[in-house]
Amino acid sequence: MQAGTASGGRPPITFFRNDDVNELTPELIAVSERLWSLDVPVIHAVEPGNLTDECASWLNERKAEHGRLLEITQHGYNHVRHDRGEFGGKRSSREQYEDLERGMRIMDDRFGDRWFRCISFPYEHYNRGTLRAIEDLGYLVISCRRDTDFSAAMLQHLGRMTKRGQIGSRHVSHHLAIHPGTNTFAVDWAIDFTENHGDTSGEIRTLSRLMNRYEKTSSRQDVFGWRLHHRYLRSEANLDLLCEVVEELRNRRPEIEFRTYKEIFAAFGPRKLSLATR
Repeated sequence: MQAGTASGGRPPITFFRNDDVNELTPELIAVSERLWSLDVPVIHAVEPGNLTDECASWLNERKAEHGRLLEITQHGYNHVRHDRGEFGGKRSSREQYEDLERGMRIMDDRFGDRWFRCISFPYEHYNRGTLRAIEDLGYLVISCRRDTDFSAAMLQHLGRMTKRGQIGSRHVSHHLAIHPGTNTFAVDWAIDFTENHGDTSGEIRTLSRLMNRYEKTSSRQDVFGWRLHHRYLRSEANLDLLCEVVEELRNRRPEIEFRTYKEIFAAFGPRKLSLATR
């Protein structure tokens, strides 16, 4: 059976990744505290080039307080759009390596061993040069979007059959396997809380639409992720929606487990690497 597909044998596993963490804001605090109140981990994907001292201090303090319920990962470097995204496009491997290395140094300086070496890309774009850079820098996990509609599924199938990480500029998900051309393990996310979103605004999906996407996703894979942007979850109603999704997941699948990238990597990743990070 293809890794990441619905097995029917093990409990489903899910994770919540929150992108674009840079400044300490009421929304960032509220999203975190809502999930922690439900004993659910939140993965904060940090923009190292934009990270403030105040936010770094808060993350370190909360990590010490909440342990596994807070995971810190790297989200690109500074979220600047150079072409179609921060990475990929016409950017050279050297340029991308330098940005990622700067970001990794900041993460090491601010968080030491309290962050997990997972990389995700603003705007979801990358190219072969990006992959060479993450390979050279030794990231353990790469996380991109895993589309689950029919046309995307056909693309994913073709890419996996031909052992390709991209077809054209489109990402081919190798969820829960080594991404082709690297030694980096892929743990992709599948469900976005928002749609039609830009840098400053986004439309939050309704509970029914989110759970409809969950049903479609969980029929194909039993390890799947949700992507959040805390800046869109400003209202109490949107924060309540986040909690309702967690409660609905537990109602539909009482055995569901809420995990982090590090825990998923330890459970499904290459054994010699996952053991080294425990």
